[in-house]
Amino acid sequence: MAKNYVRENVPLSRFGVLVAQLESIVASAAHKPPDALLCFDLLSDLVSAIDEEPKESILLWQRKCEDALYSLLVLGARRPVRHLASMAMTGLIAKGDGISIYSRASSLQGFLSDGKKSEPIRVAGAAQCLGELYHHFGRRITSGLLETTNIVTKLMKFNEDFVRQEALHMLQNALEGSGGSAAASAYTEAFRLIMRLAVGDKSFTVRIAAARCLRAFANVGGPGLGIAELDHSASCCVKALEDPVPSVRDAFAEALGAVLALGMNPEAQVQPRGNSQFAPKKLEGGLQKHLVMPFMKASGPRLKDIRIGVTLSWVFFLQAIRLKYLHPDSELQNFALQVMEMLRVDTSVDAQALVFLFATNFNFGFVSFSLFDEMRYVDISNDPISW
Repeated sequence: MAKNYVRENVPLSRFGVLVAQLESIVASAAHKPPDALLCFDLLSDLVSAIDEEPKESILLWQRKCEDALYSLLVLGARRPVRHLASMAMTGLIAKGDGISIYSRASSLQGFLSDGKKSEPIRVAGAAQCLGELYHHFGRRITSGLLETTNIVTKLMKFNEDFVRQEALHMLQNALEGSGGSAAASAYTEAFRLIMRLAVGDKSFTVRIAAARCLRAFANVGGPGLGIAELDHSASCCVKALEDPVPSVRDAFAEALGAVLALGMNPEAQVQPRGNSQFAPKKLEGGLQKHLVMPFMKASGPRLKDIRIGVTLSWVFFLQAIRLKYLHPDSELQNFALQVMEMLRVDTSVDAQALVFLFATNFNFGFVSFSLFDEMRYVDISNDPISW
């Protein structure tokens, strides 16, 4: 916990005044719930003050400010308020005494472990703050990733979809913040809960969060994920391209591109601590199975959605291959040839998907996504080639 640097007879700075006001609001909460607009304005000023205040002044009030922010979060704040409170907490620790990251993360984990289903807003606030701490300080608190994963599993049982969404957002931040450096068991449990509880959730916002977790897994090297897990996650992403919600399809298309790009680059696959038997391997035939064949075999009322989703996956795949894994342009041309061969097989290919794929091939993944958004609504089926 941050040391208590507050001294007697020290003039109040702007930051100190804001902390005192926040303490007053928290103290009054037992009799009257905090006013959301008042809290929002106060926290906005507090975040600005943390940026502007010298470290010496931050240290004088850090302990009191952290305690007040924590109390406000666990009292049950609306999303905009808890977002600002989480930002203030991370900024405070980053600029002040960084040692308090360990006690704050531990106290939030303890609260979430004991969280009751009757207190969804309070649980969501603590989860959002812990996620922000992982986002900024994840490599310093990797030892808690397994406990955090177990907490997410518990929160996925809440009826409120915003709690499940916030839990997965916390997990995404924890995966990205840890960067593949945590224990193998943490990643094993995280992958299991994503595949079993999240990707098929009844809420579309939770499904989007699940897709982002899969993307985060791939972006940090898929710690401990073997060929079977990569193949399984890619298959789930392809299945999700049939989802009736466009934003869900887009999220899983991006995840599919990231997973396949990792599968094509075994040297980038991460071996987590405690898993000496992990042997990175290339996902042979992954492009044919998860990109080419789904495009060619698509049928039914979702045919167009599936093919648009697959084309978007191609874009994300090519971007990752070129920008993240630094493959030369010659290899990208080989991938483009696979796309062209795929298109030749079926002359009834949707015109929008055809044009988008042409653009992808010729630009090697550097396609404007505003163009993709426009193509959802503009009818170009009469003259795709001239476009």
